[in-house]
Amino acid sequence: MKKLFLSILLIPILACQNQTIPTNIPELLDNNPTTTYTGSTGNNQLLFDVSYNTPVLSYKIYSTGELPANDPANWTLKGSNDGKEWTIVDERKDQLFCSRYQEILCVVQNPEKFKQYILEAATINNDTLKIADVILSDKNMKAGWENFKYPKVNFKSLDPDTEGSKIYHELVQNPDEYVKYHTQKVAEILYFSTADSIVDVQQIDYTLKDYDGVSAKGGGSPNINIVYSTQHIEKSAKESLYKLDFETRGVLYHELTHGYQYEPKGIGNYGNNKTFWACIEGIADAVRAEAGLFDMSTRKPGGNWMDGYRTTGFFLQWLTTKDPDAIRKFHRTAKELDVWSFDGAIKIVFGPEASIEGMWNEYQEYLKSQQ
Repeated sequence: MKKLFLSILLIPILACQNQTIPTNIPELLDNNPTTTYTGSTGNNQLLFDVSYNTPVLSYKIYSTGELPANDPANWTLKGSNDGKEWTIVDERKDQLFCSRYQEILCVVQNPEKFKQYILEAATINNDTLKIADVILSDKNMKAGWENFKYPKVNFKSLDPDTEGSKIYHELVQNPDEYVKYHTQKVAEILYFSTADSIVDVQQIDYTLKDYDGVSAKGGGSPNINIVYSTQHIEKSAKESLYKLDFETRGVLYHELTHGYQYEPKGIGNYGNNKTFWACIEGIADAVRAEAGLFDMSTRKPGGNWMDGYRTTGFFLQWLTTKDPDAIRKFHRTAKELDVWSFDGAIKIVFGPEASIEGMWNEYQEYLKSQQ
């Protein structure tokens, strides 16, 4: 996504003209939610000092890994052409982030062409303001997804006294909204827009449980269930809260994909056909990889496209280097082909001259070139 800002200036509300103003705040420019910009109590002003050529149509604000009390809750986005007269283009009140390192995406309510923009923001109780990142865009980042149908989410922790459950709630303040947010993000990778025939998931039961494992998805549309291990949470949190966030989102992307993906036809089922299994698990890990929630340096040459999980998933995600919509198109073949196969899917996506063997060999050569 194109970022429009080049520099940000912090201007206190009562600052006089001679006061030195900090410029180019790196914590807000690095697209890294682990770095934090710390402002002041009360209202803060962030000036986006760029000569814009097109209107800002949407923007994102990210929470930090610190206390929710320091999150921005009320803000106003204003535009100006002379730095003196400012026009309100968007205003939000009583905003709550559902977790740490989380975005709130806003479509600008009154877009106009301005050279500069100011974001005025304050916390809910006038605590010190802390923000991870701010992204302004000349694109409507919700386009095509305004009418996404969110499922009902039922969250519960079966073992609330476990350390893993307690840590999870440090990361996630509103589990229901957290899961709902990720349903749309998964759908955006699997489908082109809400005009597609999206699998109708109406309810998700999401449960934390104390067991030796990672996660599992059960049920099928319209009602699915996901279990997440508190023991795995404890292990993932040992390095940092951000590493736990990275793993928790990644696991959730994988399991939600199982709820929203098409199943290949004409080749049996998950339990009795390896091609079916490799397709299902490969697409789930491809979606996770496309979301940026795998360490891609772990990719190594070898294996086979039938190995499933990361081996297949990394390969399918690599196909987006040849066609940005490759995952969507590949996924759609499960609905289109009466008897599904990897080779048949590749031919639909890339043409009749393409083959799974040829594409896989090209992928292997790419991986070797990266060593």
